Amino acid sequence: MLFTGPTMTAEGNLSKAIDEVTQTDLATNYTHMGMVEKEGQQIWVIHAAPEKGVCREPLNQFLESRKVADVYRLNEAHQGYIPEALENAHQLLGLPYDSTYIMGGKAHYCSGLLYTLYEAHQVFELEPMTFKNPATGEFHPGWVKHYEALDLEIPEGLPGCNPNGLAASEHLQWMGQISY
Repeated sequence: MLFTGPTMTAEGNLSKAIDEVTQTDLATNYTHMGMVEKEGQQIWVIHAAPEKGVCREPLNQFLESRKVADVYRLNEAHQGYIPEALENAHQLLGLPYDSTYIMGGKAHYCSGLLYTLYEAHQVFELEPMTFKNPATGEFHPGWVKHYEALDLEIPEGLPGCNPNGLAASEHLQWMGQISY
């Protein structure tokens, strides 16, 4: 799996809001993630992005706007689930991006996609989501604006996940970093 930080793309403002409300005790500030697939000599990344939905793209294209990614691998006890997860991922290609960040629909956001791919094997856990700035206890202005535009109430406390939370899973091990 690849984990990346805030970008300077159209995702940038939301990336900043994600980063500011989800940092963990680890020194991570991940705002996006995807699953790596090797096919012959080609390396692909399956992920969910706002403008693309659930997609599969070459590694270099994935890294183009992100520049750097941390590489994680499922620990040995869970690596047997990867073929099934990849098969499931291919079935989800083309689905829309979930800009509501509410689990359980036909659309997916990046970490929600990875959670879903491994859900049957309970690799990752859902946690109550927060959209509040931990320093102030107030809703982050970026999230207020985002949910006002969607005409939805902020889903504070609903079960969900984020890249920082998934990266902290005891079932993953950090392998290193790659750059574009």
